[in-house]
Amino acid sequence: MSNYNNYTLKLDLEFTNLIQPLEDREHKSLERKISSHAYSEPIYTWNGLIVDGVEAYQICHKRGVKFRIKRMYFLSREDAISWICTQQLKREDLTEANRKYVIGKKYDAVKAITARISSENSTTGKGGHTYRIEKKIPCRHISATQIASECNTSPASVYKYNEYSRALDNICEKTPQMVERIRSGKLRISHANIIELSRLPHYELKKLYDYMIEKGIEHLSYPDMKRELQWRKVVAPTQKEKIAEPKPVIKQMPKFDPDAELSSLSLTIPSWCSSIERVMNVTDFQRSSKEGKKRLKIQLSNLMTVIDKITKILEEA
Repeated sequence: MSNYNNYTLKLDLEFTNLIQPLEDREHKSLERKISSHAYSEPIYTWNGLIVDGVEAYQICHKRGVKFRIKRMYFLSREDAISWICTQQLKREDLTEANRKYVIGKKYDAVKAITARISSENSTTGKGGHTYRIEKKIPCRHISATQIASECNTSPASVYKYNEYSRALDNICEKTPQMVERIRSGKLRISHANIIELSRLPHYELKKLYDYMIEKGIEHLSYPDMKRELQWRKVVAPTQKEKIAEPKPVIKQMPKFDPDAELSSLSLTIPSWCSSIERVMNVTDFQRSSKEGKKRLKIQLSNLMTVIDKITKILEEA
């Protein structure tokens, strides 16, 4: 370890995005320690990029305080990401949303690492043909199993969290403020609703976020918000509408939309199908317990009964 001036290090957006910011109280405590030279933890770096200790570095940079660094050696960017995720998962103050997000991001990194190792563990025979030394196992299965063991969860949950992290990244590209509130725990949204929200266009997502801020909403019910969008008839404003002079209007109550519940159900069903397909893809039914399979069969039977009923109603209406 060595002392370095703070201008020698750089921040990487992908790395810092994995790190949960400190709460105000912890941040102020860190500032006091650094100001009184009572902080001894190093800043962890890889190729000059900070992989841990971002806020400590920023405080040192601001106050002109020298700091120690510890160089980490990773074979690839994915190895660095996996390490950062592991460090974050050790934190006791990690929010549940961030825990799921980080597990999902770690899965992507470990899957890439596993694929690389699998490629390196091959040998070339006569005629340039490549042969695997070991029996080929899907990289995604190896990665999910490894992470599930480390995080005390199931491979199916790892796949689910990966879907969750990708959806949050999608939302972040459109409305980063919403993702910041979700990951900080200030806004609670279910997994299925996160997936649905990620499919919304930018202008609808922005309207939803503005509505939540206006109403002080901390728990987002997607069907309710979807109805709100339908009632308000939220559309992207045209250039003509932007230029036109505002006209006085009489405030009216939202009109009842007879298709609101149907639209909500139509948007929800794809997530059910996705969940069922995921179970079929990742579950070893031969090893599953009889009780577990029995419970699922009962629920599927109930679902089929309800589907038959609503299908009949739709046909007769």
